[in-house]
Amino acid sequence: MVIIVHGYEGSGDGHWQCWLRDELQSAGTPVVFPDLPTPLQPDKDAWVGALASLVAETAGTRHTFVCHSLGCWAFDHLLHEGRAGDAHAALLVAPPSPFLLFEPVQSFLPPPRSQPAWAPLAARSLVVGSDNDEHAGAEEFQEIAATIGTACTIIPGAGHINTDAGFGPWPLALDWLRSVGAR
Repeated sequence: MVIIVHGYEGSGDGHWQCWLRDELQSAGTPVVFPDLPTPLQPDKDAWVGALASLVAETAGTRHTFVCHSLGCWAFDHLLHEGRAGDAHAALLVAPPSPFLLFEPVQSFLPPPRSQPAWAPLAARSLVVGSDNDEHAGAEEFQEIAATIGTACTIIPGAGHINTDAGFGPWPLALDWLRSVGAR
């Protein structure tokens, strides 16, 4: 099962995460894209609790997480707390700087980025960022990946890899899901 985790403000129509959900549903791939509580006033405990409940409801299922922005840190906390169930792999797209100074997301920071927690899925996980993201620098994406033991891909000029940056359909996400055996 693929679990798509949105970031701050959610992922509205036209976002690559919505496109990905629709593509997976059309192909018959089990996918869930939950609306996390209060996306404009996110709370780490509420988001992690909602994800943990979803994982518990689908116990016995191998989970692959596709996260964007703040959703990356929600998953990181879920994993660190040992509540990610049978997490098989994770795609972390445009995680914000672990040191971001933006009050609405402070309950998520700093993220644990625990290499022992990531070790079972690190080889099948990927951090993707851009060299001109307004919420983190390319060096930060590389440092995040190195800290948790995953690979990292930097896309030149891709901004925050969202609708504003022109990311609706995004085949890279489908290709990555295939590469980790989630499709």
